[in-house]
Amino acid sequence: MEKVSISIDANVASRIIQREFSRLLNYTALDTVPSGVPALGSYWPGQGGYNAGLVRGENGAPDYYLIVPLLTEQVRAEWGGRGEECDGATSMSDGLANTRALLADSNEHPAAKLASEFTADGHNDFYLPARRELQVAEANVPELFEKAYHWSSSQFSADIAYFMDFEDGWLSYDVKYDGRLVRPVRRFIP
Repeated sequence: MEKVSISIDANVASRIIQREFSRLLNYTALDTVPSGVPALGSYWPGQGGYNAGLVRGENGAPDYYLIVPLLTEQVRAEWGGRGEECDGATSMSDGLANTRALLADSNEHPAAKLASEFTADGHNDFYLPARRELQVAEANVPELFEKAYHWSSSQFSADIAYFMDFEDGWLSYDVKYDGRLVRPVRRFIP
């Protein structure tokens, strides 16, 4: 039996592999931004803030745009609930669910309360972002944040919660009684 040798250009091979991965994962890349969506970091009229990017919904939830408001004053607060775990506040990606759980908890959670009380452009559905939402914001629009530590709504344990460092881009965690900046966000589903 004769052996056949096939030579494929690396670029061609790369395109074939990418096409197959896309087909297998049923993934459709966004080649263009839908009309009416402002560029990353641009103010989104009527939405209460700036476009921080498209966040993929999880578990069948729709994708959404993360909206970051411009604050005239930076506010610090404790995360709250030190010494006790809050049921439902452990999501790494769903800040809205975390914030709802924190507000329903018997313990006080000042950071979540401050975020949820924010209003802009007639919207009152702001919340304390989860750690992955803060990572999206840090990757896409770090210039909208003060170069400091910002609380996430993601709990690590009974005594510790995650925060995002917008000076160096590090995600870390700290004790819940430390004061960190609170930056509300909201979702926009087109």
